[in-house]
Amino acid sequence: MTQRKAKKSKIMRVALTVFFIYVVASFTVMQIDISKRRDSLNALQAEINEQQYLNKEIQSILDSGTDTEYIMRIAREKLGFVFPDDGVFVDPNRKQ
Repeated sequence: MTQRKAKKSKIMRVALTVFFIYVVASFTVMQIDISKRRDSLNALQAEINEQQYLNKEIQSILDSGTDTEYIMRIAREKLGFVFPDDGVFVDPNRKQ
């Protein structure tokens, strides 16, 4: 009977070892996924902050409503707006 107990004990140790390895591997994979998602969240938050800044700037200009040339310049430079009679030249080397 002691051989059976020893055999069961070895099987239990192997099972616990395999389970432990599985838990550690799963935890590692989850940490990597969390890190990637956190980086993605930070990048999106930076984009949101930049867009909110631009929105506030444009809104303040629209609220003042006094300088039409300035509004048109900002619309062209930052928003890419053009009038029908404008000649548009695209620089292929320009990064967006």
